[in-house]
Amino acid sequence: MSNLRDKDQVISSIPNRRERVFMQQDLWYFRTRDGDDVGPFRYRSEAENNLNRFMHQLESSIQQTG
Repeated sequence: MSNLRDKDQVISSIPNRRERVFMQQDLWYFRTRDGDDVGPFRYRSEAENNLNRFMHQLESSIQQTG
């Protein structure tokens, strides 16, 4: 039972993808779980699209190794 609670805490602390996208000095970035900022992008939609692409690439590499 405690394992389930530990997992719930980890899942609830992970920001959703929209929260990972932010603006700094009129340019858009996204932040990875490792704390790396990726960008800059001129538009929020570019940052969101690149974040989605990044997540899909990450998921694909995890599936290939697993």
